[in-house]
Parts: sequence; C-alpha cells; structure tokens
Amino acid sequence: MRYGIWSPTNMREGVSTVELYRQQIEEIELAEQLGFHHIWLYEHHVSPGGPMPSPNLLIAAAAKSTNRIRMGAMVNILPYRNPLLVAEEAAMLDVLTNGRLDMGIGRGLRPQEFDAFCLSQQQSREMFLESLDVIRRIFADQNFLHRGKYYNVDKQIPLSPGLVQKPHPPFLISAQSADSLRFAAENDFPFAQIDALIEECERDQKMYRDIQTASGHAPSNRLIITREIYVADTDEQAQREALPYLNNYWNLWKRYTELSEEGRMPDSYEYWRKTAPRLQAMDFEELSARGLVMIGSPETVARKIVEHGRRLDLFALACVFKFGAMPQDMTLNSMRRFAGEVMPRIAAAGVAKAAA
Repeated sequence: MRYGIWSPTNMREGVSTVELYRQQIEEIELAEQLGFHHIWLYEHHVSPGGPMPSPNLLIAAAAKSTNRIRMGAMVNILPYRNPLLVAEEAAMLDVLTNGRLDMGIGRGLRPQEFDAFCLSQQQSREMFLESLDVIRRIFADQNFLHRGKYYNVDKQIPLSPGLVQKPHPPFLISAQSADSLRFAAENDFPFAQIDALIEECERDQKMYRDIQTASGHAPSNRLIITREIYVADTDEQAQREALPYLNNYWNLWKRYTELSEEGRMPDSYEYWRKTAPRLQAMDFEELSARGLVMIGSPETVARKIVEHGRRLDLFALACVFKFGAMPQDMTLNSMRRFAGEVMPRIAAAGVAKAAA
C-alpha cells in the first residue's frame, strides 16, 4: 500500500504564519523520514484560516530538505490562472524536486474564491477542460497559438525549463461526481475522493475501472482516499486528545451546507450540495463506525485500514493527521505512531495491493 499525507494549512493558536509554514515543512521532512510516499497540499485563496494561496511555493521550499518523497498540490485550481503559467511552474517544480512532482489538478470548490477572482463558478468545468488541454500541448513541446473561450496562449518556443519526468509529471484529479469520474477514467488519471464512504468508493472504483478499460487503458489501481487519522496508546486516549480538534475541523461541512442553502453552489456542484449536509450531520460515533475517521490505538486504526485495503483497489491512502488547529507536537507524534505501529500491522495482514 502506498501512503500519502494530505496536509491542511490551518492556523494554530499562538502560531505566526512564518512559524506555521516552517512547521509544515517540518511535517514534510518527517513524512519522508517515516517512509510516506507522497504529501499533498491544498490551494486556498482569501482564506485567513487556511492561508495556502500557492502550495507550489511551499513545495519549492521543501524540495531542498527532502530527496525521496513525492510532493504536489491536491489540487492546483486551473480556472484561476493562465495555463501557460501553470505549465511553466510545474516544469520548474519538476526540476527543483528532481522529478518528484505530482501534478494535482481541479476546478475549485469554494464560491468565495470564484467571487474574489471575478469568475463564474458555473463555468468552472469548461475552464478546467480548456486549461488542461492547453497544458498538455505545452508539455508536448508544441509551438502553437491558442485562442480559446477562456484563455489565449501564443507559444512559439520550447518549454523552459524542460521537464525531468517524461512525458510530463503525473496528473492527479479530485473526482467524485459522475462527470469527473468519467473524465478521470477516460484519461487514466489517479483520482482522489475526499471523505467518501467506503461503499461509495467501491461503487465509484467499479465505474472507473469499467470506463478505464473501455477507453483502452490497462486495468490499474487509481483510487486515492482521504481519512482523518489520530493514533495514541488507547482508543480512549486518542478520542480524548483528538476530538476537540476534529469537531472544529469537521465544521467545514457545515460551512459548505450553509453555502448550498444560500444558493451559492451552482448546479454543476450537485454532488457537494447533497454530500455536505450528510457529512455535517454525522456524529463521531457514526464517522468512526463507517471508517471516515480513524481515531484510536494502533490496533484500532490498523484494523480499519485493513478493511479498506480488502474492499478497495487503492493507489494510495491519503492520511490527514492535522485536524484544524491541532498542535504540531500532537500531529507529529501521531505520524510517528502510525509509521512505527500501524504500518507494520497492515503489512502483516497481507492485504496490500500493488499500485500500478
């Protein structure tokens, strides 16, 4: 099984932004030392509580002090920028990381961000598709003129700097709606699902695999799931320590529910309009019973992951170790316990499947 970390950039009480970014780089460095394969950062704008307008800058900063772990955004939001800028930044990051860049891409979710950029969120899918088409052409080192509905690019020289990974860094996509799943499968992209129930993941991976093979791609594991994880000596200790932070962190689904009720989520975001209220309504007992959060002893956490490994064809498990304002020492200690005591239990269970 491949292990990743999805690392939020939420502010911590009494911690400056300077220190917050230093702590996040420390998390990336420790993740590499502990044997994690990937770490992914989100992109958020006009977000004082989650200040990460350019995950690419943090990746560049962490490239110098790491040499193995793969890093990327989950996701770079394509509608916000000209595709030539996106492609050039990706090429530079591919060089700075010496070929360790995962290129996560998406169309964005937060209405406040589209408002800030003066863009129509209803048109985000069209913008995403046009941007990605141009980025692929740029990576293919074609000289071309693009006059599109949303973007204009006149590229008459080779991409500079050139890419380390050929033909380009691997694309990852966030995909939970039927349209996004179909697009990911047709293109054989690994796809991430955020806080998705295991039975939904089973359904979606089957749909993906059917379309993947029908599109001429070899069957391969492409599913990435996020799970909130905290490990302590006992279930009781883990819950006592982590629940105050989890409860506040989980309020993000309340905010998306309110945006839906206010009519701020367009029709093309129907999946999230339905899903946010359902996630908001779940208490800890239900979240734990259904495997959305894994808070407990090493034995408890490993048992839940083994169940996922037996039911799902995972490309990677993306662990969320930081819940909102959770202090750095709690986050790092949980990561250490996970690597030292949970990973070996999962390996001993013999359920890991090779990620193609």
